[in-house]
Amino acid sequence: MFAVYAKSVSREDPLSCLVVGEIAESVTPEDWVTVQVKAASLNHHDLWSLKGQALPADRVPMILGADAAGGHR
Repeated sequence: MFAVYAKSVSREDPLSCLVVGEIAESVTPEDWVTVQVKAASLNHHDLWSLKGQALPADRVPMILGADAAGGHR
């Protein structure tokens, strides 16, 4: 699927860790819903994640985003 995601973390150059492209689609847990995101933003939490402050390096690649607009698929 097409996504913006963290491929790695870097305290010195966090934006270099951001990728726009294809990533394997994850399985949606049974008690969750999948949404089709139409718009998203990069916020401070995402930048902290890219710096490794809110996201450990062993958890990447990871799709970022706490701010999104879309609808149920």
